[in-house]
Amino acid sequence: MRVRRGPGGITGTLAEERARDPEAAREAALKLLERTRRTRSDLARRLREKGYAAPVVESVIERLGAVGLVDDAEYALAFLAERWGRRAAGWRRLEQDLRRRGIAADAIAAARARFEAERGSADEAALARRVVAQAARRLAALEPRVRRQRLYALLARRGFDGDVIEQVIRDDPGRERE
Repeated sequence: MRVRRGPGGITGTLAEERARDPEAAREAALKLLERTRRTRSDLARRLREKGYAAPVVESVIERLGAVGLVDDAEYALAFLAERWGRRAAGWRRLEQDLRRRGIAADAIAAARARFEAERGSADEAALARRVVAQAARRLAALEPRVRRQRLYALLARRGFDGDVIEQVIRDDPGRERE
């Protein structure tokens, strides 16, 4: 058996055997999970990048999921718990971030329901008011119409719902009454 080292690591027959070895893939997955919690899609991507075959990767992830080491709903709940309130963002933005990380919509919905059950109903308007207060000094010199447009755009980028944005802008103490 001849083995050559290439720029990407081991090449040849040994690399092909390793790509089909579920134990090696499991060890690599456990090493990745040692450092931080990961989503199923992130773990699958990283294992495929290491050269493991797709069927092996899927079986390893299924085994790890069965014992609770990989759980997208738990990841989403931890993500929401960490991000909520730390950096003011609406549900839409948080859900978008989770989808970008490869989490399915049903896992996101389950995590949101569990998050709200544990912490009570989330007050998006309070977070949006916080964003408005942070931007108040920057936008104070603008005329009211332009200020309203900029606040709306800022809150929309942060993922707040249109109704919440309207409510917060309507109640904005910096808004000049006409």
